[in-house]
Amino acid sequence: MFLVKLADGEEIHGDDSDELTINHETGVLTITRIAGFEETTTHYSPSAWLSVTHRKRDFAVRPSLVTPARDGSPTRTGTSQ
Repeated sequence: MFLVKLADGEEIHGDDSDELTINHETGVLTITRIAGFEETTTHYSPSAWLSVTHRKRDFAVRPSLVTPARDGSPTRTGTSQ
């Protein structure tokens, strides 16, 4: 699921079947949608979009890399004290 806010005020809502990619070198945002037997791909230039919110469901949560020390101050997991 994602939400893209465009510079003209339009909002694009994507669902789990839509694909969102961002080219980190150019800033081009690409949205691919499949409806029935038709695939539509739309590219947005960096000046066209203001923000992207991307939410994932049912993903595995990694254990914390920071654990509290006995005195309450945080220490990195795997480091000796």
